[in-house]
Amino acid sequence: AWLSVRLLRTGLNPVVVSVVIAGALAAAGSHFHVRPHLFTIAALAITAAALNDFDCGTLSLRRLFWLVPLFVLWTNIHGGLLGGLATVIIATGGWTVFWLMGRPSPIQSWHSFAGVGALVLSCGLTVLVNPYGTDMLIAWQTIMGEPVLKEIIKEHRPLDLAEPYAWPLVIFAVGYLVVLGGVNWRELRVSWLLPLVWLVQTIDRCRHAPLFVVVALVAITAMWPHTRWAAWLARNRPDFYEPATVVPTRPWWANLWLPVLLVSLALVLQIVGAKVPLIGAGWARHDPQKWPVELLDVIKAHEPQSRVPCRLFNEYSYGGFVIYHAPNYQVFVDDRCEVFGGAWLQEFVQADSEGTAEAMAKWETQYGHFHFALTRTGSSFDDYFRTASGWECLQSTSTAAFYQRR
Repeated sequence: AWLSVRLLRTGLNPVVVSVVIAGALAAAGSHFHVRPHLFTIAALAITAAALNDFDCGTLSLRRLFWLVPLFVLWTNIHGGLLGGLATVIIATGGWTVFWLMGRPSPIQSWHSFAGVGALVLSCGLTVLVNPYGTDMLIAWQTIMGEPVLKEIIKEHRPLDLAEPYAWPLVIFAVGYLVVLGGVNWRELRVSWLLPLVWLVQTIDRCRHAPLFVVVALVAITAMWPHTRWAAWLARNRPDFYEPATVVPTRPWWANLWLPVLLVSLALVLQIVGAKVPLIGAGWARHDPQKWPVELLDVIKAHEPQSRVPCRLFNEYSYGGFVIYHAPNYQVFVDDRCEVFGGAWLQEFVQADSEGTAEAMAKWETQYGHFHFALTRTGSSFDDYFRTASGWECLQSTSTAAFYQRR
């Protein structure tokens, strides 16, 4: 809603804005998962908007320092803070180069250069404002610097143009490049080029797609009035685009009340258990073809009542599922890549295709005997527990199976 309002204020027709926003949602929607990455999408959009506004002279350096508390919060929610910090550093470096070249830049003197440098330093120090200190940096480095993850985890793989999720992303990227191509190079600003950085990141890892989209949407909004396309439409098709001579002033809450009302309504409906389509309870469910929801009763029935050692062998994708629904089990693996490391995760993946029995013997010697197992039906792990002596299948479905050691 906030990005839509920014785009509407350029003078574009609401129908055109709706089409652009719909395209942005389609391009970014492949990674709209219920996880902290959602906060990174929003925080990077705010960061990109602040940098664009400062670059264009509509935001003061003092107000730009509000990024510092945002970054403190971001540090303690998701490692995507590194992307936000890198964006600030790249923008600052670009402003400095443009200033020295005599190009448009918010840095116009050594005094303003020092002020922006203080901002970068302050934002950089926020990475240490967390309960784990420098260990947090090590965890982030493990995730982003581990090449094995690109081979075994889909969201870390390069952009695959053969996948349907890539099609709307390519269309949106072309749209951004077309708008960028309409800008007079003498008016070009650094913040309008930031989406190119995130486009390269998206090609390298497809999980960055929504980050590119929000940064590009902010840049499109900022540079559109400066394009030759906007000038042509203003002359020939004012029904599509009519530059706003006066930007309407509204209180800060004017564009927030409706989204807040809808989110609050959904929260109330969830709490009271009201069965209302889309925003009510029971509408969003686990896909039984992917998740072992039909085994939840038997899993919970055997869950220990206290945190006594109760080791559960589980498939990689089931770790978080069990932690959420039956937290007293000690799961074997989950998707916290920084905990396990790339080499161990690769060993786990290889064990699912070859050498399963040898891997099980090694792991039970190293970590202790498993008491239960939750496997994906038809996997090598499932074949192992179904045929291994000393194991009993308590329940099996077309999706998963739950085993207990006799």
